[in-house]
Amino acid sequence: IPYRKGGARLAVDTAADIIPIAHNAGQVWPKNSFLKYPGIVTVSIGPLITTKDKNPSVVIREVEHWIETEMRVIDSAAYSPTSAIAPMN
Repeated sequence: IPYRKGGARLAVDTAADIIPIAHNAGQVWPKNSFLKYPGIVTVSIGPLITTKDKNPSVVIREVEHWIETEMRVIDSAAYSPTSAIAPMN
């Protein structure tokens, strides 16, 4: 599922900074499922991402990069060893 720019656009338009959050709740609370499974949900809070002088595309790319990198740490089993993250250039 691609990351959408709506939140980044709102943050840029209101000069609000963003704190990204990554979690593995999908392991114990599957999407579109009534059932919940026992387990531990890990939540990781990222660094402040400023929006000043940035456009929404740049902001969402920074947010996505941090979340996807962090997800490979907290839920490595969900990612194949060959799935790479695009570098932030």
